[in-house]
Amino acid sequence: MSKKGYFTILLTIFSFTGTCQFYSKKKTPLINFNGLYRMQHFYVSPGATYMIPQSSPSEIKDLKKRGRMGILLEAGAYYIFERGGNVFNYMDYGFGFKRLSGSQFNDLDEKNIFKQNYLSANVNLNNIWQLSNKNFLQSSIGANMDFKISEKEQPTPNTTDKLIFSCHLKIGYGFKIKKTLFIIPSIETPFINIKKWEQGKSTYGIFDSRYRPILIKLRFIWLKKLGKGDCPPVYTNPEDDARNERNYMQ
Repeated sequence: MSKKGYFTILLTIFSFTGTCQFYSKKKTPLINFNGLYRMQHFYVSPGATYMIPQSSPSEIKDLKKRGRMGILLEAGAYYIFERGGNVFNYMDYGFGFKRLSGSQFNDLDEKNIFKQNYLSANVNLNNIWQLSNKNFLQSSIGANMDFKISEKEQPTPNTTDKLIFSCHLKIGYGFKIKKTLFIIPSIETPFINIKKWEQGKSTYGIFDSRYRPILIKLRFIWLKKLGKGDCPPVYTNPEDDARNERNYMQ
């Protein structure tokens, strides 16, 4: 699938979830703003990475390329906006480790393999569209900054920078397992690279090929109950009640 095809699908889903949540039938709220829970806590997110090879007009003849699986582990915190927000329901930020790996080879069996290890920081704005009492779609837009701590590849003039900065889109399907635990499998990919800048490309140039990073994450989010000495959130704007009726992150 072309880069344009990836972006069209992701942007369509993102726009769809951002619009439809206001017109769905009323359901039991995923979260109750009744003063029992904090509006911020932590999450952990293990997962995997995969580099999808991309076709290129300037591709060398007889050159073949393959993606390889890598690992990732991420942890961070979230903050739910007042009464669940409006278009965006909550934000999160986290830090983690990820490995990106792939290969290219020719008909002479000359094979190059790369394994790149990164420390990563990211921030996301998230929208929730509730499907049922315990299931929901999540669409996210965010940014990530990755610092390469090591890599294993044959010497080549074409590789990623030591520091990468990208903007990404993410789509997930969430499950409310119990009152204080949510699990959200998701898939994430960049839609533009700011650094290394390559005329707005969202793929990575490595060796003589290009690859699209795909991050598959399994996020565990916990709600935390207020302690005895904690003050529940206070909402001073009465018009928020009307907005709350339209929003299912309640």
